[in-house]
Amino acid sequence: MPDSFGYTPAPMKPFERYRPLIDNWADFCEVSRQPLPICLWTNTLRLTPARLAEILRADGLAFEPLPWWPGAFQLAPDSKPGHHWAFLAGLYQVQEAVSLLPVPWLDPQPGQRILDLCAAPGNKTAQIAVSLGNRGTVVANDINAGRMRAARQTQERLGLINVTTTIADGGNYPPAAGSFDSVLVDVPCSCEGTSRKEPGVLDRVSLGLSLKRSGGQKALLRKAVQLCKPGGRIVYSTCTYAPEENELVVDAVLRQAGERTLQLVPAQVEGLVTSPGLTEWQGERLHPSLAGAMRVWPHQNNTGGFFIAVLEKSLDAPSVAAPAAGLVSPEAGAVTAELGTAAARFGLSWSDLASYRLQVGGRRKLYLVNPDHRPPLEPRPDATGLLLMRTGDKIPKISTAAVQLLGAAARQNVIEVDAGQAQAYLHRQVIDVTLDQARACTGPGFVLIRHQGFTLGVGSFEPDSTGGQVGSLFPKGWAPG
Repeated sequence: MPDSFGYTPAPMKPFERYRPLIDNWADFCEVSRQPLPICLWTNTLRLTPARLAEILRADGLAFEPLPWWPGAFQLAPDSKPGHHWAFLAGLYQVQEAVSLLPVPWLDPQPGQRILDLCAAPGNKTAQIAVSLGNRGTVVANDINAGRMRAARQTQERLGLINVTTTIADGGNYPPAAGSFDSVLVDVPCSCEGTSRKEPGVLDRVSLGLSLKRSGGQKALLRKAVQLCKPGGRIVYSTCTYAPEENELVVDAVLRQAGERTLQLVPAQVEGLVTSPGLTEWQGERLHPSLAGAMRVWPHQNNTGGFFIAVLEKSLDAPSVAAPAAGLVSPEAGAVTAELGTAAARFGLSWSDLASYRLQVGGRRKLYLVNPDHRPPLEPRPDATGLLLMRTGDKIPKISTAAVQLLGAAARQNVIEVDAGQAQAYLHRQVIDVTLDQARACTGPGFVLIRHQGFTLGVGSFEPDSTGGQVGSLFPKGWAPG
């Protein structure tokens, strides 16, 4: 029966085969029947965790710091942080707490080139990109083009300029993409560990499904090993409990690669209760180093379920070629003239864009990209960087994602709005503004909308004797439901 949140607990029968692995079956069952707390993490490209905590607290959003993850906060299961203005302004990302774990084991370092082989819906890609400080190269790949559209939206909302997306079969990702400093392999799986959030997943899980999944999972992990440079790291993760999708996959790849090529690195997180990986399953002995893998059961930390194995490639292991260098910026001319016109409306100058590169994309699109970005030549990138504007429009307009990124430098045609006006704007409604609010406006046309010093997006301003009206141009696909 649904509880007071409208939540129907997951049945425990599908988990019976894991009972010998679980230290406290009663606690596991009790917690697994409860709805999952909501977790969010700070976009440190835009503000500090302390500042975000102030915003959430001032707006009455109850939270607790996640004790084992600096900058992350946990909220009640019925919270709706995806509707909050700070989410829509790209100040934080909502992500299941336990799925935060793989990215730090990649050990992202400034200027590195990192591949997220199965990226959709893009949360871990965003983590990597923020960890790199919006520099270096993140290649986010997935075979599902539809799911990658949601990933692109996340990247734009968070202001990420160091991500290239590709649509390809990860198990056959071309070596021409070049080598990577590290590779994340967060594989498609049977998703048993997400049952607190989506109880319906258990309607389709079975041993047969896990065995079916494991073949593709091994192919993905083998490809990650091939593409990782010598001395680099591969992190394999799932949100399932099935050994057939976890330890047995890693065991097969470890044995095939050999200890001279690949070693497992023990994984632990301070303050997080975990269980070791399995070294035996149903009479089959597995690689002894798998004890260093990490299993997370829901009752241990009030999370979902998860599995992580961290692998390190030997310095003398074979590798694909280093990637070819970089991007070609557009030639000066019509494109940069349009950009200059659009930027001048807000008092932005070329010096405000000096730390970025410009990249021309398909369908009259111009992108902002970090200068040390090295996208693959193959497979052909779907998109690189952050959409700056569409070219060829009668009146050039900078995108919402770009004004959220660049808006702090704007010197004119900026309107600071209060909480009620901000909510109306985000719901794509017309708002009335006072003469004082419109004092930085030079006349009718595009304006930037700010709230608490953060740029929300673009509006269309029509002045009058009392101040004026602003029509919201906040993207329909971003607006809260």
